[in-house]
Amino acid sequence: MNEAVFYIAAASPEPAGGIYQYEMQSSGTPVQTGFYHLPNASYFAFSSDADFFYSTCTVGNSGGVAAFRMRPDGALEYLNACASEGVSTCHLAPSPEGNYLYAANYSSGNFAEFKLEGGAIAERIRIIPHIGRGVNVKRQEMAHPHFTKFTPDGRFLCVIDLGIDTVRLYPFDPERGIDAGHPVDCKIEPAGSGPRHLIFDASGKYAYLLNELGNSVAPLQYDGTKFIQIGCAATLPRFAGDVATKAAAIRLSADGRFLFASNRGYDSIAVFEIDEPGKLRLCDMVLSGGSSPRDINFLPGEKFFAAANEFSDNVMGFDFDPATGKLTPNGWLLTHMPRPLCIAHLKQR
Repeated sequence: MNEAVFYIAAASPEPAGGIYQYEMQSSGTPVQTGFYHLPNASYFAFSSDADFFYSTCTVGNSGGVAAFRMRPDGALEYLNACASEGVSTCHLAPSPEGNYLYAANYSSGNFAEFKLEGGAIAERIRIIPHIGRGVNVKRQEMAHPHFTKFTPDGRFLCVIDLGIDTVRLYPFDPERGIDAGHPVDCKIEPAGSGPRHLIFDASGKYAYLLNELGNSVAPLQYDGTKFIQIGCAATLPRFAGDVATKAAAIRLSADGRFLFASNRGYDSIAVFEIDEPGKLRLCDMVLSGGSSPRDINFLPGEKFFAAANEFSDNVMGFDFDPATGKLTPNGWLLTHMPRPLCIAHLKQR
């Protein structure tokens, strides 16, 4: 598989909306090598064997998911799509062995389980609802599943719910799917944090949870059965002013030394140094180069970094210094796609 390839989601129902494929040049300049129209594509996931690619989208009047086969050069071959029977399908995760796919439906307060066969979506099996509300009456008026991911040991499907301040672990069986009746919950403090996304470190024993409403990162310890919150660090400077802002994306460098979180409103990227697992120290704050950085990510090879600025319709490039964690704008700017929401490649963290 061509490991220099990466993909950007442009969330629009118009002809320019879909999946943009790029290849990184040795100079650090990306060159577009493909485009696949997919209405309202917003987030991507890869199969564990790197043979298949999945995207959220819309199917008719519903949220949905689409499956693609990945060719050796990184090109995508469309397989099929299926409605999620939910609203605002925003995140998805294939199971490690490739039998199931899960997708979070933010606005309808549930998530969907799909059966996969040969990488394609065979059927939607069931919809699992979340019930409850949080203390933020405007944003937590109901449950809002926002993220799905398997724990590194494959034992649980992790579903993050912004509306009920909960990281929920569903026991998983590769032959039968999740056990929806016996989840293990981790309630996030303080109330109203609004958890959104998380990322595991290389050990699989620590995860870092991004809180959208709290504008914070909460380190979590994972012992194979549950999560325990062990701290909380702000993604904003002490004097951020009265700007309405909310955190969006979280990434970790391959060596585990630096963690990055994006702020929408206070349009910036917070850079943390990890002195030891679970211990965060804010060491830099970098402008994202546009309005509302919905996603941030390393690009293939981890010499470069990018921010997808949703409301200014651009993707900003940065050089990455692995010794210091420093992000420096490098001059390239992609400006030809509507609402860029996700940046993804095979070896991302």
